[in-house]
Amino acid sequence: MFSIRGIGLWGRKRRDSDHGAVATVIATLMAGGVLLGMGALVIDVGQLYVEREQLQTGADAASMAVALSCIRGNTCTSAAQTATAVSYASKNAGGDKKADAQICINNTGCPATWNTAITCPTMFTPAAGTVVGSYVEVRTSTLTSTNSTLFPPTFAGALSGANYQGKQVGTCARVNWGPPVTTKVFALGISLCDWKRMTGNGTVYYGPIGSLLSVLGLYTTIGLPNPVSGADSSIVKSGSTVLLGSVVPSCTTPLDTTVPRGYGWLMYQDLTAPDSNCMMNIKVDDLPRSSALAFTGLTCVPLLQAYAAAGNPIMVPIYDKLVPSFSPILSVAPQYHIVGFAPFVPTGYYTLLGGLIKGLTSILSGGLAQGINDVLCIVSACITGYFTKVLTPATRPTGFGTGQNFGATVIARTG
Repeated sequence: MFSIRGIGLWGRKRRDSDHGAVATVIATLMAGGVLLGMGALVIDVGQLYVEREQLQTGADAASMAVALSCIRGNTCTSAAQTATAVSYASKNAGGDKKADAQICINNTGCPATWNTAITCPTMFTPAAGTVVGSYVEVRTSTLTSTNSTLFPPTFAGALSGANYQGKQVGTCARVNWGPPVTTKVFALGISLCDWKRMTGNGTVYYGPIGSLLSVLGLYTTIGLPNPVSGADSSIVKSGSTVLLGSVVPSCTTPLDTTVPRGYGWLMYQDLTAPDSNCMMNIKVDDLPRSSALAFTGLTCVPLLQAYAAAGNPIMVPIYDKLVPSFSPILSVAPQYHIVGFAPFVPTGYYTLLGGLIKGLTSILSGGLAQGINDVLCIVSACITGYFTKVLTPATRPTGFGTGQNFGATVIARTG
């Protein structure tokens, strides 16, 4: 193999005159400060992205922390929860652990002037008329050691002049929560009257004794006490014995026999039975009917007893009235007006001898009202249990209920 002067091994002529061209271009760019400027720009822009990511993490954490604090029953105002938001925003900041946070809860107590122009996306409204429940919006922004809200440059200030002090960096996050407006429930309707009686009108709840996660995917909230002896209470079956169950003992003060009480097995309004797991899809204001005894006896009762043995909560619908209201005895399949949903931990199911023994025990121990309630189980099957609280995360919520929260809360990030 050989070559002719100026001709490469592959027959291509070399261009010796190109040598040093790259070095010349680089020298020119450096002399004009272009490369230094580009490097400074890349570094400063990168730092802005890091700052924004840290602020977004802080906003996400702060909005969820405030929402959970409100759900637990703490004072839910912007003034009371701002310190919580600032704390979580600062913990997620950079090395200085400083960040500013402003909050707005349910469009109340919002700052007159936000420290950042960044806003959350439009409120999640999947359908016309859908309510958004309660919500908290948190906006975070830079806060330096000198309490400036401008993120200072590292190199750009020296290159562009002393007038450039930095850039305002901000983020936004929002969390919504509220009772479910529709959900999949166990086909067991419990009266609003009994819910009030057993929870002290929504003030007494206990944590489930079994798994924290039931087959229905219900997550318990933090801080509920363990159930104590006697925490569970009997609920008399409605239907043919609803008159007895409505009178003694009373769920209302003073006695009001027009208020229904007890529980009832449910089926759909069109008389369709629940599925093989005794589950139904129900929404607030639905009117499911009283279910046939044959189905509940063969399917629902054994499942209820299994839940009781495991100590797992089940979601049940709460009803406030029967349709027709004059007497379900005169109706083959009375309807139950659903006002909400509650997590219930069943502890037992008994009739006849079990009701008599439990009733006499309650009476002898001084619990006359509960004793009479238990004795009613001789002629009408009783369910025992207690109510708990659950928190269910949602990624695509379909809305939130406008009525009372019976212990079930849906929480979702919407911005």
